[in-house]
Amino acid sequence: MAMTLRLPAELEAELKLAADEDRRSVQQTVLLAVEMFLAARETAELKADPEALRALAEAREAVRTDDLVYGVDGARALVRGRRAS
Repeated sequence: MAMTLRLPAELEAELKLAADEDRRSVQQTVLLAVEMFLAARETAELKADPEALRALAEAREAVRTDDLVYGVDGARALVRGRRAS
């Protein structure tokens, strides 16, 4: 999507300074800022979702206890085991 971004002169000057300091173009600097903003929003949404937090905790516990399945063969064996029980 092409767009024009109009910024107050003071903010534009700060943006150019930040881009120069980071050795990036202004466009790259804006793109990075937008990506960071969207990632922070997504993180906030996850933190507000009790079900997602439970799933993350379960996943961490599975990693901690090495209760993991690797590869297609492992997943198929797991499914076979569930069908048998």
